[in-house]
Amino acid sequence: MRAVSLFLLVTALTFCIAAAPAQAAQTTSSRQTGQSAKKTPERKKTAQGTQKSSGKARTTRKQNAQKPRQGQKAQSPANADALLEQLGLTVKTIMIDAGHGGRDPGAQAFGITEKDFTLALAARLGETLRKRGFRIIYTRTDNRYVGLQERPDAANAKKADLFISVHANSNPNPAHKGLETYYLAETKSHDALTVAARENGVAPQEISDLQFILTDLLLSSKVKESRHLAECVQSGMLAALRKAGTSTPDNGVRGAPFRVLMGARMPAILAEFGYISNKEEAANLKKDGYLQKLCDGLANGIVKYKQDLAAQTPG
Repeated sequence: MRAVSLFLLVTALTFCIAAAPAQAAQTTSSRQTGQSAKKTPERKKTAQGTQKSSGKARTTRKQNAQKPRQGQKAQSPANADALLEQLGLTVKTIMIDAGHGGRDPGAQAFGITEKDFTLALAARLGETLRKRGFRIIYTRTDNRYVGLQERPDAANAKKADLFISVHANSNPNPAHKGLETYYLAETKSHDALTVAARENGVAPQEISDLQFILTDLLLSSKVKESRHLAECVQSGMLAALRKAGTSTPDNGVRGAPFRVLMGARMPAILAEFGYISNKEEAANLKKDGYLQKLCDGLANGIVKYKQDLAAQTPG
């Protein structure tokens, strides 16, 4: 009998011990459920607040979208500058090319050697233009030989906006003198062909081959811009001399097949500053004051060209 009672007691204790964790878990779950129920209204309030904030943000965006974009006017100058650069209608960087150099002396007369004259002239012109706010780069800054094709290639590589090649002229006729400015083009002018042949280092009859090549090149070159630049520069130099009470013949603006201008992807010109084969003009070209007047005039011409480009700006 005692054994049966002991067995029933052990069984009851075992059942209570097994049931205790389940009751504890149930109690915990009930408490968590109660807490969760208490927090639910707060979540609803938070969600409602978020929806209201989101709604306000959407409303604000719609209102802003409906307002005129005031920033567009403020950005227009920058946009205009970018457009000008893309179209090649800006002038900031100028490459100055001192003609000849090294083993190529150029023209020689009355104590002037063209390669030395152009090197000094390029430095003077560069300083004059730098004072006007332009960035200046050079094809050469010492007595070295630079190939004709290397010069415009360097201008392209350095992204120059203008290419100016400076020279001194020569003619078998000692009476011939004056200023002239060239741009790349075909020509039938005997005088222009003669000058181009001398600067290209070839015989005049060989120019015909270059003119044939030009037929294709001119389709993509900046002929119109180069001609306008040449006109501005020629007028500027002549005006500067007249203002100083000095004069020299105006030989005009001409197109000719100069190899040094071929391949330039920017407006490019070749300026002949005078004939060193003429005794009077050679004497003038040795004077600092005379040269500075020519450089000032050329700089005035470039500024005029830049102003003309600015006048073409859309808006």
